[in-house]
Amino acid sequence: MAIFPKPNTYYQKGFQRSPALERATAPFRVRNAVTGAALTLFCASVYAYSIMAVKQDDFSDIKLPSQEKKDK
Repeated sequence: MAIFPKPNTYYQKGFQRSPALERATAPFRVRNAVTGAALTLFCASVYAYSIMAVKQDDFSDIKLPSQEKKDK
């Protein structure tokens, strides 16, 4: 009997996924794909909204320093 037994793993030699791991993760594939797509869509929509919100601002209310002050 070994003092430190070798842990069981779902990976075969060469880090290939075993059939047991494929069966264990199969029920979660669709749910994980939908969650990933939803997160990607949310991030893309926040980015697009931010870009559109900044584009419509014309910054006309900000006073620019005159060119004479910059030359001095």
